[in-house]
Amino acid sequence: MLVLLAAIFLLHIACICLLACFSFMLTCVCVCVCVCVWAWWMTDSMSTDIWARWTLTGGNWNYTEIPAHYPKEYLQAVQASSVLACIFCILGLFVFVAQLYTLPKGKRFLFTGVFQLLACTC
Repeated sequence: MLVLLAAIFLLHIACICLLACFSFMLTCVCVCVCVCVWAWWMTDSMSTDIWARWTLTGGNWNYTEIPAHYPKEYLQAVQASSVLACIFCILGLFVFVAQLYTLPKGKRFLFTGVFQLLACTC
C-alpha cells in the first residue's frame, strides 16, 4: 500500500513537471506562429502582415513588398520586438528546463520569470 501511495505521488509530481513544460512549449509555439504566419489585414484578394503583402492573382498567392507609403520605422520596430519576444520565450523554456533539474527543492524560478517577463514586454 505504501509503494502504491509513493507511485501515485511520483506520478503526480511528474505530471506537474510535464504540464509546466507543455505550458512553456505551447507559449513558444503560439508566439512563433503569431510572428511568422499571422496576417494583420486580409481581404479576398490581399493579405498583409508585418513582413510582406500577398496578393491573389490567377488563383496563386504572390509575394509583393510592403508599399512605400507605410511607415518603415514603425514596421521595423514591430518586427524587431516580435523576433525578440520569440527569442526570449524560447530562452525562457530552456532556462526553465535547466532550473527544473538543477535548483534545490523550495527555490524559485527567478531567471525563468525574468525571461518570460522580457518576452511579454517585447
